[in-house]
Amino acid sequence: MKKFELPQDYTPYIDKYFLRAKEILIKENINPTVKYQVFIRNGGILAGIDEAIAIIQKYTKDVKIWALKEGSEISPCETIMIIEAPIQNIIDLETMILGVISADTTVKTDGIKVDTDKVEEIMISLSSIAPDKPIAYFGARHWRWDEDFIIANACYRGGATSCSTDRGAGSFGQKGIGTIPHALEAIYHYTCGMDNAVVEATRAFDRHIDINVPRIALVDYANKEITDSIRVAQALKSRLYGVRIDTCGENYMEGTNFYSHAEKGVSIEGVKKVRLALNDNGFENVAIILSSGFGNPQKLHSFIKAEKELNMKLFDSLGIGGVYHSRMATMDIIEVEGFDVHKIGRPARPNNKLERII
Repeated sequence: MKKFELPQDYTPYIDKYFLRAKEILIKENINPTVKYQVFIRNGGILAGIDEAIAIIQKYTKDVKIWALKEGSEISPCETIMIIEAPIQNIIDLETMILGVISADTTVKTDGIKVDTDKVEEIMISLSSIAPDKPIAYFGARHWRWDEDFIIANACYRGGATSCSTDRGAGSFGQKGIGTIPHALEAIYHYTCGMDNAVVEATRAFDRHIDINVPRIALVDYANKEITDSIRVAQALKSRLYGVRIDTCGENYMEGTNFYSHAEKGVSIEGVKKVRLALNDNGFENVAIILSSGFGNPQKLHSFIKAEKELNMKLFDSLGIGGVYHSRMATMDIIEVEGFDVHKIGRPARPNNKLERII
């Protein structure tokens, strides 16, 4: 296998929510063996898989990997890799693993690299559509670790106010931000049950992470965005700063469906229902942060238009990753200690073409 020049310390290149998730698991003394499934939603010609394997081998141990070969033609959503390891060994490597696969597959398939001038233009457009909504750049998982600095800086020049990695945020004198990933909630799904995954992961965050870090719950894991928003607000009370909604494209948000004319993923109708439910239960001060798909100016514009038409604030800030073309790789836990454990909408998709690598 080709040798890759990887940094001695990988942590500056990692989304802060994965680093904090590992900190929580260590302090909670929770370390079950998990299986992750990696896929690319729109397929392509697979590249970056060898570097992803090299990243895993350099920074951790006790890992098993099954994967397709570099250069394989892959179908949309085809499983390209399975990773099995104790959760503490692998949870903080997701950003780099996905970044090299996403970037190299995009370059190999489409011949397109990131144009930082275009990134800046798109961020300027987003900032102008929603000038009162702070934007965090959350796209480190969508491109290579060694280009994170310049891409994040382009986002900052375009109006982003923060970034999810220390390396990216360092390009404009800040530290990375972030709270809870779905992977942490999957572990609490295993230990406490699906219905308690969101609230127990948030409680653990509250127990162990510096009190100066805002408590922001990720509420779409169980596809109960309304229910879990209320539950975490009741659990943390005034300590809860906000809820983040990142509903995947496989799901309708809680309380919506095809017949209510809502779109899948993060939808206007679904967010409105969360906001009204929080208000009705006395949690008007709990902020709503949206992510997933908002690098598309048209989607953001539709939300801002809806705020005006409804005469209400639907959300307070944004996490944005897709401000450039990327065949984005995705990585989900599908199994914990041999049990079927996954967020709603992302079950296991076996692929008998995978070969054992290590």
